[in-house]
Amino acid sequence: MPEKLEHIKKDIIESIAYCGLICKLCHLSETCGGCKSTTNSCGKYLSEEGCFQHNCCLKKGLNGCWECQEFPCDRDMYSTDYDPKIKAFARCIKEDGVDQFIQYVLDNKERCMDVSSGKDYDNKTEKEVLSLLRTGPLNNK
Repeated sequence: MPEKLEHIKKDIIESIAYCGLICKLCHLSETCGGCKSTTNSCGKYLSEEGCFQHNCCLKKGLNGCWECQEFPCDRDMYSTDYDPKIKAFARCIKEDGVDQFIQYVLDNKERCMDVSSGKDYDNKTEKEVLSLLRTGPLNNK
């Protein structure tokens, strides 16, 4: 893999939020340093109740929910109030590893698939998102 692409992949991996979202590919990435930064400007994190996944992972010393023995919980970002893609992203990391997850995302990005809110991975079941990640858009109808 060319050095520049490897560096981009490393930056993306380092930006994965505790819940599994990819901060580097978020629409807020120009002004927000990401979930794990001191400049986190995620709406959920800044809300009055805060982000359960963020706080729980910090308390347990985890890199993300996918490392937790209780994954998946049904709290906050993994509740039915949120899009299942978030839980699907974390499940994919747990089952396939972070490097493979990012490779799926980058491969699908080459196929014009976008992980941003309101885009290609939204409004699908967790199972559909996992299939879309692993096999790409052509095999998912």
